[in-house]
Amino acid sequence: MNHKQSPAAAGALALERADQLKYGDPQQPPPDMAPRKETALRSFGSDTRVPTLAAVLDIIRERTTVSRVELAEATGLTQATMTRAVRKLLAMGFVHEVGTARSNGGKPRRLLELQPEAHYQIGIQFDRFASAAVLVDLAGRIVARRKLPGPGERGPEEVLAEFAEAVQAMLDAASVDRSKVLGIGLATHGPQDRDAGVLLTPQPTPKWLRFPIAATLSDLTGLPVVIENDATAAGIGLQARGDAASSFAVVFMSGGIGSGLIIDGHPYRGSTSNGLELGHISVDAVGPRCDCGNRGCVDNVASPIAVAGQAMANPDMVARLGLGKGALTDFSAIGRAALAGDPDAAALIELSAQRLSIATTTLVNLFDIGRIVLAGSAFAEIGTVYRDTVQQVLDVSVFMRHVHGTRVELADNITEAAAVGGAVVVLRNQLEAPTIGD
Repeated sequence: MNHKQSPAAAGALALERADQLKYGDPQQPPPDMAPRKETALRSFGSDTRVPTLAAVLDIIRERTTVSRVELAEATGLTQATMTRAVRKLLAMGFVHEVGTARSNGGKPRRLLELQPEAHYQIGIQFDRFASAAVLVDLAGRIVARRKLPGPGERGPEEVLAEFAEAVQAMLDAASVDRSKVLGIGLATHGPQDRDAGVLLTPQPTPKWLRFPIAATLSDLTGLPVVIENDATAAGIGLQARGDAASSFAVVFMSGGIGSGLIIDGHPYRGSTSNGLELGHISVDAVGPRCDCGNRGCVDNVASPIAVAGQAMANPDMVARLGLGKGALTDFSAIGRAALAGDPDAAALIELSAQRLSIATTTLVNLFDIGRIVLAGSAFAEIGTVYRDTVQQVLDVSVFMRHVHGTRVELADNITEAAAVGGAVVVLRNQLEAPTIGD
């Protein structure tokens, strides 16, 4: 079997031959911030080694069974490097040999296959209004899940204790021993300090600012914990379940709006892993002032929180749709009403979708993207309207539209993509630990 080398593989080979990336520390912590301490899981994609083992495992997962020669061809890695990588994956129990391929006269090629039940990872996505937890095997399959209430106005101690209970419940439901779990990935909003495991924003309440959420949840569960931006996590989760060499952008909408970018199978991060803040692209230069300091940010005028706030200013809509139950719940009610033909609700959703389309056009123009995936709980019921509107706008507004089209689609696991991605980040960090396989 002869496979063409993927762009991701070519990139991995080039990076393998380069020096270790050093992004430096362009953003010094505030004077009152506690000294940073090492966490059990490192931040994948920022000051890390080339993800050779992760790339190899992704290809094995994608192709089901594959030989070492095919892996070398697919990744562009040398036979020696591939042999070392496979030896490490075998020693960890992540893969095993399952016979040989038909020979054309030479030595039969031994085939490798993933062992999905060798280890598991847990992902938890949360924002102020919604939370979801998943237990995922090495193949990326969800073997247990829990839908949880959002933090709301509650403090981190109460919410993290609830997450710890959900972790135990999933392990019990799937009959998975805790010793097989590699760790927990928390996918949430930014800005965040992923190395320190803290949020650098007083959201959802001031108590969350710099609270040690990773260390606290680790203490409660006895498992390593890493945090990840929710939109980036959604991209990682989608990429892990599809083409290992794919390139696409995610527009993530739950309570707010964010985005993530996967380039040749690897997440784009920027200098502090807080990039691609789509929600803070201005779509109205004289619009309302945003907490970020800008005016008319798409998050302020088009997010579920914004749409719910606009609807609350219409007493007739409030009474007719039974609003006032929380931003995301109200947004879902407005979306259902729009689909049912309510003109006021349809107007709000259409305005939100148009404004989101403007910001998405900017994203596509900046990165020359050919695929946009919509993910997040806010798209669960009304996603088709946003998909169609964004597609229509991109078709006539993207600068490179005469060179290539940009496809807009809804994620298959639209409400759990970020949680799955949080789990995948745990696996990738484990694979790229400095002493892995030694």
